[in-house]
Amino acid sequence: MAGEWIKMRTNLWDDPRVSRLCDLTDQPEAMVVGALYWLWAMADEHSEDGVLPGLTPGAIDRKTGVKGLGAALVAIGWLADHPEGVCVVNFDEHNGASAKRRSMEAKRKASARKVSAPDADKNRTPSGARTREDLNPSHTSAGEPASTGDPEPTPDPDSPVAMTLDWQPEERLLAAYAKRAGLPLPTFTPDAIAPFVLHHEPRGQVKTPKEWTADLVRWVKRDVTNASRVVPFPSGRPQPADPDDTSWIKGLEV
Repeated sequence: MAGEWIKMRTNLWDDPRVSRLCDLTDQPEAMVVGALYWLWAMADEHSEDGVLPGLTPGAIDRKTGVKGLGAALVAIGWLADHPEGVCVVNFDEHNGASAKRRSMEAKRKASARKVSAPDADKNRTPSGARTREDLNPSHTSAGEPASTGDPEPTPDPDSPVAMTLDWQPEERLLAAYAKRAGLPLPTFTPDAIAPFVLHHEPRGQVKTPKEWTADLVRWVKRDVTNASRVVPFPSGRPQPADPDDTSWIKGLEV
């Protein structure tokens, strides 16, 4: 599904445990790291707690083409036997909805703390000390929120985000996709958006704002189409049949 992703460390290639897997399977890092990607991506797609029912070390060998990988993963502690199959160790730390939300939150905080060197130098005196504006940019009292007067930044339409209960589509994107689908903007009421959010939030999927908005438009359009097909029941109560009524015979007499 578009927008899905998993966490993989940039230094995984040089991890000593990967080297150990290479020694145990007699395969190069490229084969082992590729096999690990398949295993973790498959677990993220098909498991919520790391347990993979029916999967065996032998099946892992067959699917990855790396003979002995399943047993080697158990040996280094990255995989464990389970009564139903196998279990990915420490699954919640690296996979699943909660891990992805933590990763995205950490990324956002890191971006907020990032200050370019030229901007930092502008806020220093010749002696190297920071200016009053740098120490207290808003000149507000302690506990009072700082206000710069700048509008809230628009979410990057190409940056993946997880669905949250307070999610709202970005107005510009919604207007464009709704127009393409032939739906007026007033159609997207809180009552129309709420079922979409409640359906997707527990699933932990991560998509770009563009993808979420397009999915919402398709969802609402389907609801509108289905509602137009509903045939209302006739009003009023049906009249009881009259056993003495013979008017239905008229026209049948020869």
